[in-house]
Amino acid sequence: MEAFYITKIKDDLTTKQRENPHYSLRAYARDIGVHPATLSQILKGKRPLPFKDTPSVVRKLRLDDIERTRFMESVLRTKTNIDDIKIQALDDRYIVDASHFNIIAEWEHYVVLDLFDVASFEATSAEIAARLAITQHRADIVINNLLTAGLVERKKDGSLRKVHDDVKTTEDITSQALRESHLETLKMGMEKLDDIDVELRDFSSASFAIDTEKISEAKTIIREFRMKMAALMKGGDKTDVYQLAIQFYPMTTTKNQKN
Repeated sequence: MEAFYITKIKDDLTTKQRENPHYSLRAYARDIGVHPATLSQILKGKRPLPFKDTPSVVRKLRLDDIERTRFMESVLRTKTNIDDIKIQALDDRYIVDASHFNIIAEWEHYVVLDLFDVASFEATSAEIAARLAITQHRADIVINNLLTAGLVERKKDGSLRKVHDDVKTTEDITSQALRESHLETLKMGMEKLDDIDVELRDFSSASFAIDTEKISEAKTIIREFRMKMAALMKGGDKTDVYQLAIQFYPMTTTKNQKN
């Protein structure tokens, strides 16, 4: 079955060619902002629409809200197949426990650790302050916490390096530090909803009736998705640090719910 976005592009091109029989594929490619050779391959189903071109094409096609949603989803489904993504072995990850309260509870620490993977990053308090929009004093505190926890170390030349390639927290263990971390994540999400353009973020949700006996299976799938998402995004030239937050909780009162 042909992808919805290809059908919509073909329909739009056909409409314009009916109005003007001399209207060429090259002219249409110019008008929607896609390279002619690329557009030809897209219409033949030989390559997907580049995601960077998708918002522009959607605007040029003047789709309504429903069609815009279907168009974007159909483009996304032509991209990476999640089953093809390889994730690293569980034993390769360093696990931070509750003894590192500040590292877990305060968002800046993980972001700084991830910044070490960005090619242009210089591990100085001034750089950290600028990239995270925090004070240089706060950046110094974060660096000191990471050094104390053994997650960052100083080399002989005085520069900093990350000790472990991948760091994670424990799972399904009651922890005040984790609760505070989750609260910070929720608060930041609210701020980013207003501050970040829609092309650079994704907020979505779904509600459905469930069998609570399957919650453990759901958690397993969510965790595998998180790891595959991280594996996918770590490829290429890294320029920024993103946060992925998945929320899965009851909307109805459950028999096990705390009062």
